[in-house]
Amino acid sequence: MKQAVKLLFIGVSLSLALASILSACNLFGGTAGTPTPTPTTKPSAVARTNPSGNLVSYRGEGYLIGYPQGWKVDTSKPGFVTFSDPEGIAYLSVHVQANPNGLISAQDQVTVGLQLFRSQVTHYQPVSVAPTTTVAGERWSQGAATGDLRVQGQPNPVPAKIVVLADNHPANSPQTRGFTIAYATAQQVFDLADEGEFQPMLQSFTFTS
Repeated sequence: MKQAVKLLFIGVSLSLALASILSACNLFGGTAGTPTPTPTTKPSAVARTNPSGNLVSYRGEGYLIGYPQGWKVDTSKPGFVTFSDPEGIAYLSVHVQANPNGLISAQDQVTVGLQLFRSQVTHYQPVSVAPTTTVAGERWSQGAATGDLRVQGQPNPVPAKIVVLADNHPANSPQTRGFTIAYATAQQVFDLADEGEFQPMLQSFTFTS
C-alpha cells in the first residue's frame, strides 16, 4: 500500500512537470489560436551548439545546471524548473522531490514519466535506448518514446519525442531525493536539438548536496 501511495504521489508530481513540457507548449513557437506551419527544414533555433562555457548557470534544489543564453526559465510550479528555447521548440524540465531511502526506484520513476507521456499522445511508440546513462558521475535510468502530440495553435498533431531520466541521490539515505529530467521536442528536429542543446545541458548538471 505504501508503495502504491508513493507511486501515485510521484505520478501526480511528474504529471505537472510533463504537462509543462507537453500540454501547454507549442513546439513551433506559435501563439494560441494561431496555426503555425510545420517547418520543412530544421529550425536554426536548435542548430547552434552550446559548449558548457556558453551556458547560463541555474541553481536548483540540490543541483546546478547550465542552460543556453536566451532560453526561458519557468519556476512557477514547486519542485521543478522548465527551460525552453525562445522559439518554443525545445524543452527540458528538472523535477526534484523527497524519496527517503530511495523507496521508489529510478526505473519506476522513468516508467511513470513515460506512462504520463503515453496518456497525452496518440500513436505512442517506445524508443529503444540504453537502460542507463551517466549524468553528474552517476548512473541514471532512462527511457524514451515518441507520439503524436496535440498542441495549441497547430491544426494537426505534431510527432514528438521525449526522453526521461531519473536518479536517486544520495542513494539509500533518509535524505534521498528523486531527480527526474525530461526533455522533449518535435521528432523531426530531435537529433539536432539533442546534440546542440540537451546534451550540453546534461553534461553541465552537477549535484550540490
